[in-house]
Amino acid sequence: MPVVVFGINHENAPLDLVEKVTLSAQGIEGLANSVTKNDDVYESVVLSTCLRTEIYAVTSQFHDTIDAFADIMTHATGIDRDLLDQYLEVRFDDNALQYLFEVTAGLRSAVPGETEVLGQVRRALNNAIKQGTAGPILRSLFQHAIAVGREVRLSTAIAQGTTSFAHIAAELIANRLQNDLSKSKIVIIGAGEMGEGVATVLANKYGPLHELTILSRTPQKARDLADRITTNADQTHLKTSGAGMANLPEQIMGADAIVVSVTGNSTILNRSTVEAALSNARQVTNSGKQMLIIDLGMPKNVDPLVAGLEDVSLFDMGYMIDHAQGVLKDRRDEYEAASKLIEGGIATYRKNQIERGAAPVITALRDRLEAIRNDEITKARSRRSNSSLDNNDLSGTYDEDDRYWEDVDRMTKRIVAKFLHQPTVSLKESMSTPRGAHLIEAVRDLFDL
Repeated sequence: MPVVVFGINHENAPLDLVEKVTLSAQGIEGLANSVTKNDDVYESVVLSTCLRTEIYAVTSQFHDTIDAFADIMTHATGIDRDLLDQYLEVRFDDNALQYLFEVTAGLRSAVPGETEVLGQVRRALNNAIKQGTAGPILRSLFQHAIAVGREVRLSTAIAQGTTSFAHIAAELIANRLQNDLSKSKIVIIGAGEMGEGVATVLANKYGPLHELTILSRTPQKARDLADRITTNADQTHLKTSGAGMANLPEQIMGADAIVVSVTGNSTILNRSTVEAALSNARQVTNSGKQMLIIDLGMPKNVDPLVAGLEDVSLFDMGYMIDHAQGVLKDRRDEYEAASKLIEGGIATYRKNQIERGAAPVITALRDRLEAIRNDEITKARSRRSNSSLDNNDLSGTYDEDDRYWEDVDRMTKRIVAKFLHQPTVSLKESMSTPRGAHLIEAVRDLFDL
């Protein structure tokens, strides 16, 4: 059965549309449940990151399944079907395999070689396994792709330097503050992977820091992250704090830079909140203060109207992606090395498919035919021993002795071996091609293996 990849990503769709199809954890689970209800889908994994929402599936009906997926995506996102159809991308068989390996290796990322996608692919697979939607084909495929993704980052320089949006955000803050963060207040809203990444890069690469505030919907999570940053960065002088988001105007007041990265379809900073923080800061200092705000949310966490406020510079994911193109140019030479590793990884996957795919099916088919052969011989011996034989019976020649049944045994074994020869050769030879999976499934269906 073919492996299909269906979805929208930043490479082929406008960023505002990618933003609208980005799903929350609950939305991902709902999409996965809808996909599994399709009778033609045998396995599935849903991968949803800030820049891609995709369904990976093993299906028996290509065109009908794709049409069903489009309806499911429309329902899950609320986006008009005609608009989705303009940007939906579909890959299958070899193209689907190549694409997944490239995604996991970071070659399809806005920041080439970025590290977050490897964890995102791993979590997508684990979630599918927990939900019972990832079977042996997708489990094996994703595990091979993850392994190659790690090898690409270890064996090439594609992940050197700026390797994530967290790095780009930290670099932007450092540049805007003229690489002197020792007198600055930085606020990070969101204690997830992205927020922790920005805080870690700032503390380790651009320190010493003066004041770092972590805010989260879960105050304890924010406090834990603040403690980790202080300990790991070995900056005992750093003033860190972690808290909830009960009073944002007060918490962000006086901030030189704010990074917002919160999952979910919600606006965290609106115009009035930022305006109140700026006003309060002016009353305290009797002067205006520039505030840098970086919105790493997908969908956006900061109201775009904030950009219209005086003394505010707002940067969103669109800027991050544009900035990443400069990184892309610097790493073109590493693409060839990474592509060779991916080519080898796919070849290894195909070889394992032969070993794991054809061999068990051939063995099962041989066992099935052998069981039938033995059963029929046993029945024949029983009938022969319990019946009276006329003069035309073969036992007249063989005198009903063991030699007769030895000949029958050898003859039927040769029949089974000759019957299995061509199917065995065809299965082994085709397992390195998309046709192999189809033949395996056909044999399983035909012989109920």
